[in-house]
Amino acid sequence: MTTLVTGGNGWLPSHVVRRLARLGETVVSYDLMEPDDVLRDFLSADISNVIFASGDVTDRDRLRDTAMQHGVTSIISAAAITPRVDRERREPERIIAVNLGGVVNALEVARELPDFRRFVQISSCAVFGDVPGARELDEDSPANSTSLYGITKLAGERVALRYSDLFGLDVIAVRPSNVYGPMERFTPGYAGATELREMLRIHFEGQPIKVASLDASYRDWTFAEDVAEGIERAWAVDGPLPRKVFIVSSGEQQSIGEVLEAFRVNLPELQFQVVSRDEANYPIDLDGPGPLPLNRRAHELLGWSPRTSFGDGMREYLSWIAANGPQ
Repeated sequence: MTTLVTGGNGWLPSHVVRRLARLGETVVSYDLMEPDDVLRDFLSADISNVIFASGDVTDRDRLRDTAMQHGVTSIISAAAITPRVDRERREPERIIAVNLGGVVNALEVARELPDFRRFVQISSCAVFGDVPGARELDEDSPANSTSLYGITKLAGERVALRYSDLFGLDVIAVRPSNVYGPMERFTPGYAGATELREMLRIHFEGQPIKVASLDASYRDWTFAEDVAEGIERAWAVDGPLPRKVFIVSSGEQQSIGEVLEAFRVNLPELQFQVVSRDEANYPIDLDGPGPLPLNRRAHELLGWSPRTSFGDGMREYLSWIAANGPQ
């Protein structure tokens, strides 16, 4: 069998590509970005099962030709632009074309492939947006996102599920939460950064990290390799399933203070300070813990639970950062 991963050379998708290749699956990584040395080192010996195909998800003909040429039987739709507000203003049409139009193109290609097995749509917990008063989130919670990223992720997920109903495609959608881990770097679709990487840039520039509080900016950080395993389970599980949308999250939250302590444990020279908001060199969300995305459905139907503790994940992440820099 052969699986095509759109955006496969990017951060999280590269973990998925490696996991499938390690299983012996032939993986076609379809991406605008050429494979770089960081990716080749990350894939290591598993690269022998990876075919790199240059292409844009907005080019349906190119995508179809690639899938047909390599006998693709499954698609993991992961290509996306993860924009900040300035990029939303600059490139709204491009963001919609990639994040939603690219999904439609991949679905149309899937319909034409003989012996097609499964379509996995990589969505995001960003679909939830602001859910006032909620303490927990599950797959049936309201989706209120107002960002183009969250809106297009929700639309792509819903379109994929509608194709499943209309055309009998076996579709599963996966919603990762706040991801962290190796391979977070600049790509055509990802020019922003997690809070973790932004703070580490300050450290590697030789400055202390200055924040207005340690009891703030709570996030449910989930290790990239664990998220990739959840996507692998969605790709592999026997179907059809009674449910088609799955949150993949750690099931716990860490404050900015816990993050900074984990930094210092692994980077002893790192310094941080609590200062006034005016003196801070890294802005944080001063609210308390927000709603926690629950991973119960993934545990029950995919047999997935996060394996990596926050401490172990940070140790591996910071080891990679130390070797490669905050990119």
